[in-house]
Amino acid sequence: MLTVLFYFMCVGLFLTLSLLGPVFVALFAGETEYSIRFGFYLLVGGFLFGSPLLAMAGRVRDISQIGRLSLMFLVWILLPIMATIPLYDVAELSLVDALFETFSGITTTGSTTLNTVEGWPQSILFWRVQLQWIGGFMTLLTIVLIIAPMGIGGLTARKSSFTVGADLNTQQSRLMMFVLNLGLLYVIATAICFLGLFMTGTRAFYAATMAMTVTSTGGFLPFDESLDQIIGPGGQLIFALFLSVGATSIFWHRMLLQGQVLSLTRHRESYSVLIMIFVLAVIFTGLAVSVTGDGAQAPASTFIQGLLNAASLVATSGIESQPGYFTLIPLVVVLFVVLLGGSAFSTSGGLKHFRIGAMLVQSRSELDRLVYPNLVKPSHFGSERFDIDVLKAIWSFFVVTVLTIGIGSILIAASGLKFEAALTATIAAFSTAGPVYTSAWGGASEAAWPAYSAFPDSAKLTLMAIMTAGRLEIIAILGLFSPQYWRSR
Repeated sequence: MLTVLFYFMCVGLFLTLSLLGPVFVALFAGETEYSIRFGFYLLVGGFLFGSPLLAMAGRVRDISQIGRLSLMFLVWILLPIMATIPLYDVAELSLVDALFETFSGITTTGSTTLNTVEGWPQSILFWRVQLQWIGGFMTLLTIVLIIAPMGIGGLTARKSSFTVGADLNTQQSRLMMFVLNLGLLYVIATAICFLGLFMTGTRAFYAATMAMTVTSTGGFLPFDESLDQIIGPGGQLIFALFLSVGATSIFWHRMLLQGQVLSLTRHRESYSVLIMIFVLAVIFTGLAVSVTGDGAQAPASTFIQGLLNAASLVATSGIESQPGYFTLIPLVVVLFVVLLGGSAFSTSGGLKHFRIGAMLVQSRSELDRLVYPNLVKPSHFGSERFDIDVLKAIWSFFVVTVLTIGIGSILIAASGLKFEAALTATIAAFSTAGPVYTSAWGGASEAAWPAYSAFPDSAKLTLMAIMTAGRLEIIAILGLFSPQYWRSR
């Protein structure tokens, strides 16, 4: 238990120190009052998390499987609640709305109860975006250090141990080195995206916040205008490229950087993600041309805009280049794409191509077995091989996902929404693609779906639970609250 508290305090101190960001933004923007208020929470949090760390230094031991699940629960439930306090105080939102904004940011969902951010202090806007940026990094750490080593949802420990050397039981110095290296790469990717956006003419504040949004595949933006009014074709291309990076596996990125040609050719998952983005971009481009006409926009600009929206859906960011762009394709296709999501070991949400590939491989094997009952054939998706335990975990995750979406949709619909709207909001929350719900769905004869701000508090709390379940792999949460699982430890 002491080790769980130690790592929890480490993450809490990291989140507290991140308040330096809005403090500096407030100082540069001349928002003295907000710099003082954020600074107060920085000092209080530093004391609350820093003091126990000093007391526990040198007393950290190995962490059990239950300890890892408990740590994941504490980090993803208690810390967002704590992070709500500055937003609740500084932004003067209702408690439920402040919780909704924080959980939506931490889980990189991007759903918001704010109907407008025009005129809001830059420090508050920066803090909202920074929350989702931190959430993206926490997602990578959670997958690599906890979910994969435990085999949750069919993810394998082989890749995570290949990178870290072990899981949370590894030597503390080696674990810290891995976290620092991954964090450095995360920061470098964000900095490169910022430079790309800034060099294409985007103002510095917008470039910085959008770079954090893109790197984490989140959905918060610091302005009310449509994206195509803020950044031109060059900025949109940068936006699309980094969303595509966010949708692919960090291990594929490592292969690229190290020039591992053989491994690259066998890593099918990231290629399936990129192919889906390209195909969807072509479809968007063709539909946009048919709707607006050939001479409405340059072909290159039209394709770049289609690429941005395609990458946004596959990466489960949910950001549109302009309002209603997603409605060019049927809603059922949009929901399928965001529910499928991107790669495993990425910041994107959804089921992941890895799992869908495994289920398709097993389905094909079952069909082959009807013809050749004694056939012995290894199951694999590119370089990934699937044994019976992995396939059972994947199918279990799929069934629980369907049940979660079904129950969540019923609960949201019970609050007064049309079932189609409730289903869309639920899938968007589970896949961490919150802005998908706010697209202009429905024809002119239909009433517009209510905004998140119009949802009753019960629906907002339900969506918060679904966001967290989708981000943490619902199986892990069920295991943590299962009495049978605890008795077997």
